[in-house]
Amino acid sequence: MVRTARFSEDDFIQAAMALVAEGGPAAATMQAIARRVGAPTGSIYHRFESRAAVLGTAWNAAYASFTRVLTPLLHQGRPREAALAILPWAMADERRARFLLLHEPVALFEDTPPPAPLREALERLEDEFDAAFRACVAVAGDGASRDEELARAKFLIFDAPVAILRPHLVRGGTLPPFAARMIAELHAGMPLAVTPAHDRHAARGPRPVAVA
Repeated sequence: MVRTARFSEDDFIQAAMALVAEGGPAAATMQAIARRVGAPTGSIYHRFESRAAVLGTAWNAAYASFTRVLTPLLHQGRPREAALAILPWAMADERRARFLLLHEPVALFEDTPPPAPLREALERLEDEFDAAFRACVAVAGDGASRDEELARAKFLIFDAPVAILRPHLVRGGTLPPFAARMIAELHAGMPLAVTPAHDRHAARGPRPVAVA
């Protein structure tokens, strides 16, 4: 009979996320991750070459989960729905949300970056997400991606929802019902585009007449 592995790679990934979410990056040592899973320390080294590899894999998994939810909505030009989608994504797995939204990669990896394949995979994820974000901004405006529009979109779609979520993620408990209302009201009160799509032709005005 073939002996199946008692501990999976995902067990260690989930343990790493939980430890960072609960105690910060320093809590996620290789020994602590293995202990959380109930595995011998040697077992984690059979799957990951280093602590940076575990945390890098965990970060990529959390980021990919986040972007899978938002990317289709961004491509459809639905910034409000994308912002609101962050709430159920976070509530589906609060430890994963705390891991991703309350920490920065620089704090996770300190002086040891993840292995190159993980860095390259993250760059691809970031490039795909950035393309969807810029496409959303372009649809909302006149097809261009100006600095002000990008800043507005980043605030409305990411920064504001995460700021609204942050107190809940820090203290836990039930997400207040006004969180979604606040996000919706922000989008209703602040246009994403400096020149909304329906006004773009009027805003251009008549063509200038060449002077001989």
